[in-house]
Amino acid sequence: MKVFIREPALGLTALVLVGLMIAFIIIPQVQVVLAPGLKGYEAFFREGPNWIRATQNSLWVMLYSTTTAVVLGFIYAYAMVYSRMPWKRFFRLIAILPMLSPPFVVAASYILLFGPRGLITFYVFGKSPNILGFYGLWGVQTIAFFPIAYQLIADVLARSDPRLEQAARNLGAGPWKVFLTVTLPLSRPGLVAAILLVAIYVVEDFGNPALIAGQYTVLPTLAYGLISGFGDFAGAAVVSTILLGLAMTMYVIRLKLEGRHGYVTVSGRGSSIPRPPVPRVVNWACFAICLILAVLIVLVYGVLILSALVEAYPFNFTPTLKHFAYVGAHFTSLRNSLIYALVAAAVCSLLAMLLAYIVQRKSWRGRGLVDFIAIVPAAVPGIFFGIGYATTFNQKWLDWLDRGALITISMIFWNIPVGYRAAVAGLQQIDRSIDEAATSMGASSLRSFRDVLLPILSGPLTTGFVTTFVRAITTLSVVIFLFTPSTTVATITIFQLVNDFNWGGATAFTVSVIGSAILVLLVVWTIAGRRVNLEEVAGG
Repeated sequence: MKVFIREPALGLTALVLVGLMIAFIIIPQVQVVLAPGLKGYEAFFREGPNWIRATQNSLWVMLYSTTTAVVLGFIYAYAMVYSRMPWKRFFRLIAILPMLSPPFVVAASYILLFGPRGLITFYVFGKSPNILGFYGLWGVQTIAFFPIAYQLIADVLARSDPRLEQAARNLGAGPWKVFLTVTLPLSRPGLVAAILLVAIYVVEDFGNPALIAGQYTVLPTLAYGLISGFGDFAGAAVVSTILLGLAMTMYVIRLKLEGRHGYVTVSGRGSSIPRPPVPRVVNWACFAICLILAVLIVLVYGVLILSALVEAYPFNFTPTLKHFAYVGAHFTSLRNSLIYALVAAAVCSLLAMLLAYIVQRKSWRGRGLVDFIAIVPAAVPGIFFGIGYATTFNQKWLDWLDRGALITISMIFWNIPVGYRAAVAGLQQIDRSIDEAATSMGASSLRSFRDVLLPILSGPLTTGFVTTFVRAITTLSVVIFLFTPSTTVATITIFQLVNDFNWGGATAFTVSVIGSAILVLLVVWTIAGRRVNLEEVAGG
């Protein structure tokens, strides 16, 4: 604490940051866990809804969806890094799209394509299948989350040293043996990260199960149903706590594995040796699989655009812009989304940067705990976070607090791990002697941070801003219990329109949200003069 005694302004700043984290991260989460009380937990487990079945369903869909998403993500990543197939730039661009849109968009498109009146099932094959349930949810979540696995695994594969594989080939090993004994072990960090992160996203996903799972209840939809159907906040808190336990377990495992094992794949010495060529049949197999996945993604987003531009999909394909006129007439939710997401992204990225500086560059008691609290929201399911804010801040004495401000605050602190991890990674690459030189010349630590480090950290700052913006503008589960008619956001409007079968309005809003996210990305890239690290976007 000596550093804070020497620099009271730095100590006061640290105190404010810790206070904000306690108020907006710790208290809401503790409130959810404690809200039911011991008797509430006993009554729920004895007489409550079928939570055991919901937990089993969540675990099964997590197992299946994670497996297929990671396998497809690995194949896609391997094809991008190792194969010499054509159209790589096209495949990379296509894989970005699911990360710029609300995850439940895939479920909506799935219904439009393969539902009882789907473009493919009914109009091409003349069938009207029932797609609701486990298999529909499995397929939707696989397509929605495999790009995340792809980004994480591709980043690790691209960083691996090709000399290891080249040496194995020179010693007589065949392509298959090199893959099993060199390539696959080197990809293990990316695989582990992808498995655990995709599993967390799948198990906490609310939008896709709400649209496509039907009677196949999972934990997030059970929690939502308890509140929206019965006003049972205590029961929903118990369900959310079970969900939090699952997500937190996987996140802690991920942190342990990342900290315990070291996989040195970047030696610091440049290598001009190309990767060993893969057999021609592998090139074409990679191309075929990537093409199939790309076609699926194009179909998912193509049908959204088609539905937004025709009179009444799938019955009347007369071109029209009336659905975008509908967006204009109900612009409030889209405007709110843009304002909340932009404010949250700006505040979150700066707060995370300052917090990372104080935690990583200064020695003081308790900074390890603060470091843990800063990354905990990454493991907190969005619906748990939203229920925490609803139960904590839905008090009479807080009626003066604007709901739009509360939604923005929830977006800031739910995404704080995104900017924090980017800032920590950036600080670790900057020699301490740079900012120590400024402080030795008489500058305070805060001035050294503002004048010396912040300009150097523009890259991580940009990554934190863009990632927070994309996550904030596409989130549904965090805000579904917080909005009011005047503070509703675009994802809520889309969700309501889909439930009302207003496909034209829903898809026009979805296209507008995705277009806004792409526009902001382009503006930031233009201003910052750099591209954002999409592995960090995927990794959250």
